[in-house]
Amino acid sequence: MLPDGISLGRLQGPLSALASISPYFTGAVRIGESGGTGFVLVQGGKPYAAAFENSSKDLLLSGDEAYRYLLDRPSLDSELIAYTSGETEVAREASAESGCLITEDGAKLSSTIGSASTDSLSQIARQPGVIAVSVFHEGFALQSHGSADFEQVAAVAEDLLRAGTRITGDMAMGDLSQIILETPTGKLIIAPYDDLSLCILAKSDANLGLIRLSIRGIQESPG
Repeated sequence: MLPDGISLGRLQGPLSALASISPYFTGAVRIGESGGTGFVLVQGGKPYAAAFENSSKDLLLSGDEAYRYLLDRPSLDSELIAYTSGETEVAREASAESGCLITEDGAKLSSTIGSASTDSLSQIARQPGVIAVSVFHEGFALQSHGSADFEQVAAVAEDLLRAGTRITGDMAMGDLSQIILETPTGKLIIAPYDDLSLCILAKSDANLGLIRLSIRGIQESPG
């Protein structure tokens, strides 16, 4: 039995895209769909256990075999579960007892995971005037570049994005691409990003055109 942990919300996509959300994520990616159920356990961004079962196909996989199978799937319905250090120890012990641990060679399969997403966020962070950029989901900041406390604003930013989406829908303006908050001392840009959201903090003199162009670039080719 795995620890309950704290749910960060449900996501849909390949395992590579899920892993790219946060290179330092610690917890479980729980898979639950018509094609079967399973999990991948991650500590500090590195997978250490996996299992998958599909009773209709008499398929039962664990360890490296399960991880390879899940990594090759084009799309998964998953839930991100965050673990504390204590919960991680419990999960690791349970995985060892059930034979679900991934070997060092098996874990190397993930070495290229997340490079596209990380590079995209880094590209935004390198734009002149950008102070920090973060990806968040369901009020939780999952990955950040730069210096800013996004934990304090992620939930409010998500609410604002949802409100903006409703407004643009009611006004028949099409899909929302970005929300910009501007003060004399800085700018905050919030934008949808696949199933996630982006939050960019910039200086007052930052070139919004370049920043917005970078945002549109990763919106058009997420993950």
